Amino acid sequence: MSGGREKIAVAAQRAYWDALSPEYARITRIDVRDFHWGPQIPGEKTLRLLPPRPRAGATALELGCGGAQNSVWLSRRGWRCAAADASPEQIARARAIAAKSRVSVEFAVAPLENFAAAFPRRKFDLVHSSHALEFVDDPGPVVKAMAGAAKRGGHVAVSTVHPLFNGEWIEGEFEDENGRDAGDAGAGLFLTDYFSPPDDVRDDACGHVVSRAWPVSAWFDWFSDAGLEVVRLAEPPAAKTAPYTSDDWADHGGQLDRIPSTLAIVGRRR
Repeated sequence: MSGGREKIAVAAQRAYWDALSPEYARITRIDVRDFHWGPQIPGEKTLRLLPPRPRAGATALELGCGGAQNSVWLSRRGWRCAAADASPEQIARARAIAAKSRVSVEFAVAPLENFAAAFPRRKFDLVHSSHALEFVDDPGPVVKAMAGAAKRGGHVAVSTVHPLFNGEWIEGEFEDENGRDAGDAGAGLFLTDYFSPPDDVRDDACGHVVSRAWPVSAWFDWFSDAGLEVVRLAEPPAAKTAPYTSDDWADHGGQLDRIPSTLAIVGRRR
């Protein structure tokens, strides 16, 4: 699916997040008192995208869990939770967060591309992933596997980077249609190709990582092809307070009030 773009390698992603994990925990604040859909946007208490817990002891699986704060939040509400991440360092951090929160979560070290091997023949009421699928080369098969891990009538919930967010924000001197200085209102987004947004490629002391955005229609098609009925779709603007934030995210200069950074989509298995 990536066409002529760089192939995203599982090993490189795992190494990057293993190296980044301590610094990420230091600079990023993710609150376990709300379910987060993405950085600097409202949480589940405001967005209300998740299905209601269908029964006592309902099960949930979180993929690309990082610190597994969403699994902690669900556990506190009666869900029986499992969580997986490709990075052993992230799983170690998730175990510590769960222990501090006094909840029980089943953890596994497993990449998104092959998470089912860690949970053979298991079915869940909810399979969810927050801002992780942008780090896989082809989300389509992963969405299909997520649908396969959901019970009939169960739900799959994914949030990921919005395709507009990978464009370039342009600021400068702009004029309105009457030739007057438009000021900040003239700032906007430059995107050469919405249907193939540029990759967010990061090379730093932690290694090499690629984050890839896809158009909204691609996500809708992947959900539909996996036998999921799309029941919710959201492109939330920024919030003044958010369960997932950092100093850099909070200092977005109004950009996230004008374009969405996150796409959230929820589907029900037919």
